[in-house]
Amino acid sequence: MIRRLNLPVGIALAAFALAVPFMKAPILADAGFRAAALVMIAVSWNMMAGAGLVSLGHSAFWGLGSYVAVLCANDLHAPFLLSLLPALLAGALSGAGLALLTGRLRGIYFAIATLASSEALRVCASMLDGITGGYNGLYLDSSLHPGPTVLSVAATLGAVLAALTAWAVSRSRYAYGLRAMRDNEPAAEMLGVAPIRFRAGIVAISGALASLAGGINAWHGGYLDPGVAFDLQTTINAQIAPILGGIYTLPGPILGGIATIALDEATRALLGSIVGASLMLFGVMLVVVVLAMPQGIYGVLTGSRRRRSLAR
Repeated sequence: MIRRLNLPVGIALAAFALAVPFMKAPILADAGFRAAALVMIAVSWNMMAGAGLVSLGHSAFWGLGSYVAVLCANDLHAPFLLSLLPALLAGALSGAGLALLTGRLRGIYFAIATLASSEALRVCASMLDGITGGYNGLYLDSSLHPGPTVLSVAATLGAVLAALTAWAVSRSRYAYGLRAMRDNEPAAEMLGVAPIRFRAGIVAISGALASLAGGINAWHGGYLDPGVAFDLQTTINAQIAPILGGIYTLPGPILGGIATIALDEATRALLGSIVGASLMLFGVMLVVVVLAMPQGIYGVLTGSRRRRSLAR
């Protein structure tokens, strides 16, 4: 029953999210934008995790997409939508390159390699003063800014695109190979799965979605420096959302992204006047929720339905 409701519930959420930017509520619009951006990168991270590739450096894709979008706008005077295409392409190419360079690294070794790639890009951005502005950063050309409503709608459509991409991958034969790699890569290779090809494909898709999210966020922020672009908090949030919503599931990153932003806003409203208190409360609430729901929000929903069916 829950799975049958996925499509109509998803359509309803998308329709509501698209309506939020047109409401006269700046706080709600800002929260909606942040939720959409988080959903994009959370879905991206979850797709890699579904293949057994745990990323600790998703901020590398996010930051790369941010810089490519801003540089295209400032140097080439590319409009908003046009600047996102090179960002998406850069993410896909960097993802495929990372998968090929890491070869057969698995587990913690692959995770450390992704973390190192993010730090390497941060250092490069800091040293290339003539291109990225170095530690001084750079500002987006304000004359090209499309407005907050356009950015919010674009972020929502990006989240929908990410969800549809994950759904399409899960419905293809490709998903069986990725799942086999996650369970036992050597055994999957013996059965005819080519790990390098599958890795390159899924990391390229994941990197493209994360870079797209970073590009949209860069237009929203209007300012970029290495610390902002390659912030480790981006990677942490990308992991928190799927774990909170339900890792390895399609609705999990979406539910987790919305819940994460809702928790953040609630704690900020309660203790925002006390420095550090809202972050502490957010962390405590997150730990409690994860301990109480080890399978995530989606696991609780499907588990409750399953228990009622068995009771009947």
